[in-house]
Amino acid sequence: MSLKENVNAIKEELSAEEQFLESAIKSERFLKKYKKPIIAIISAIAIAIISYNVYDFLKERNIKIANEAYLKLLKNPGDKEALNTLKSKSPNLYMAFLFYEAIQKNSIEAFEKILDSLKDPFLKDLAIYQIAALKADVKSLDDYALKDKSILKDFALLDEGYLLLKKGEIEKGKEKLSQIPITSPLQSLIRNLNHYGVFKETSQQIEGGNKEIKFNLGK
Repeated sequence: MSLKENVNAIKEELSAEEQFLESAIKSERFLKKYKKPIIAIISAIAIAIISYNVYDFLKERNIKIANEAYLKLLKNPGDKEALNTLKSKSPNLYMAFLFYEAIQKNSIEAFEKILDSLKDPFLKDLAIYQIAALKADVKSLDDYALKDKSILKDFALLDEGYLLLKKGEIEKGKEKLSQIPITSPLQSLIRNLNHYGVFKETSQQIEGGNKEIKFNLGK
């Protein structure tokens, strides 16, 4: 092969690696930028549904008092009097507010603190997912994804696949991503993560080759 052909081949290889790296960066930015708002929207819908159900079942006077307390807490989460009023007049709405607070804090401790008290299955499911996602723990995410009727199963598989790819467990990561339905709106992100996996795999091969060369030189 001529020198020119060698140079062109190297350029093409570098260009491919740059594309893989760009895909990886875009994927990570998407996860950091959009994941929290998406979960917040889903949670807001759940809270709205609970509020509506509470409105249907509570007496008119209690509804008014609970709603006023809830609005006060949204403006001032530290209002202890409003919190106690909400707890006594509408336990369901009270738990919905605590969940809303946990979403705002976005901490493992905040979700673990309210997990056992959550009676609404929708909110409890979201809390379990949030704890696993914030821990960035592959096993916890896998346990959640394997549950029947997990609401955010696709997100859990996405998180799990990403973590495995990041750790260099390429095949396992791709296998998890492949479990997400082809109809999922997450597919464009999955394609980027698969490119990231190829980039990581290529990097590992190059690194392995370099180590072998150094070993042979050492001999």
